[in-house]
Amino acid sequence: MRIERLKITNFKALRHFEMRDIPSFCVVIGANGTGKSTLFDIFGFLKDCLVYNVRRALQVRGGFQEVVSRHANANKIEIEIQFRLEIAGTERLVTYILCIAKEKSNKIVVEREILRYKRGRYGSPYHFLDFSQGIRSAINNEEDFSKKDKDSIRRCLGHVSLAHI
Repeated sequence: MRIERLKITNFKALRHFEMRDIPSFCVVIGANGTGKSTLFDIFGFLKDCLVYNVRRALQVRGGFQEVVSRHANANKIEIEIQFRLEIAGTERLVTYILCIAKEKSNKIVVEREILRYKRGRYGSPYHFLDFSQGIRSAINNEEDFSKKDKDSIRRCLGHVSLAHI
C-alpha cells in the first residue's frame, strides 16, 4: 500500500491541507505549530475511530472542540486518503473519506463515510462502502459490483464502531 494523496479539513492546525503525489520517502519539515505532529496524528485518530469509536478517538484528544480547527467556525472535520492497494489481483486506486460533524444539538455524528476504488484505468470509482446520513450500503464480494449487501456492513472496516458513536 502506498498513500498518494491526503486531504484534511478542520483537524487541529490543518484547516485546509492537501498533499498530492506523495513520494515513497517523504520528509515533513516546518516551523513549530504548523501541523507536523497533527499530520501524523491523523493516522492515530483514524485507527482509534476504527478500533474503538469516534467518540473515544475525540475524547482522547480533548473532545470535538479541541480537535476541530480553531477560529474556523466549523462544525465538520473531513479526512480523505487516496492510496494504491492490490485488490483481487489488481492494483487499484482506493479512496477513503470520513466526515465527522457536530449537530446543532451538540451530538457528534459520522455524517459521511466512503470507501471507493476504481475498477480500471478509466471510468468512475465504485463505492465499496457508502454511509451517508444514517443510510449505509456495502459490497459483499469486491468483484461482484452489481450486488449490495446491507448485512455485510459488519465485515467492512470498523464501520459499526464509526456508525454507533
